[in-house]
Amino acid sequence: MNDQPNATQDVVIVRRDGPVLHITLNTPDNGNLMSAAMGTAVIGALAGLDPEVRVVCLRGAGADFCAGRISPTPAKGAPPPSAERLRQLVAQPALDLYDAIKAAPVPTLAIVQGRATGVGTALAAVCDITLAADDSRFQIPEMERDIPPTLVMAALCDRVPLKALGYLVFSRREWTGREAQAGGLVSWTVPAAQLETQADELIATLAGCSAVALRACKQYLTHAPTMSPQAASAFAGHLAGTALSARY
Repeated sequence: MNDQPNATQDVVIVRRDGPVLHITLNTPDNGNLMSAAMGTAVIGALAGLDPEVRVVCLRGAGADFCAGRISPTPAKGAPPPSAERLRQLVAQPALDLYDAIKAAPVPTLAIVQGRATGVGTALAAVCDITLAADDSRFQIPEMERDIPPTLVMAALCDRVPLKALGYLVFSRREWTGREAQAGGLVSWTVPAAQLETQADELIATLAGCSAVALRACKQYLTHAPTMSPQAASAFAGHLAGTALSARY
């Protein structure tokens, strides 16, 4: 086990454990609210992954996974920013973060306990696999402040059924882990006391596969849903052939 140096080690911990890259949001006192620095650190950790990394594990330290985002909007009383400036300050950093997780070439696993609110819900669901405690809590509350959560919606629109996404956004209702699993937001839920044990078992299962096979599955999950049936079939054959050829 070895630690990977990180300029923002105090807010995001990045640790390499053999074929597993662990990324931990590390501001538990505020529920791991996502800041600009934290987002930059996560994106940096995912950039140029070592070819031997087989799985990326995202979690939050303490009682919560991620309770939301520290607002990057200018303070009241400052000169009104332009729409383009707001896009740069507010929208683009979040979108870049979600895109970086989606673009990771290996499976990404979110391990969720406590609150996953707003950005936290997006971070949890944007990973390929989301393992959550049954008493964890998911919510997209932005409409309470009359703010359309289109950034979170952009992260989720290809991950959850639109009916579930619309209900989360418009109702602002908080879902438990079990409700989130039923709604397609979470892959699997376990009792809170078993979360770490189940996570370790799942990580070991993934890490036991070859990097070639895992990357092939990730490529298929990423690209096949937007392909025609014929193209998806051809792509499946290409990936299978490439992965099998690595055995010889």
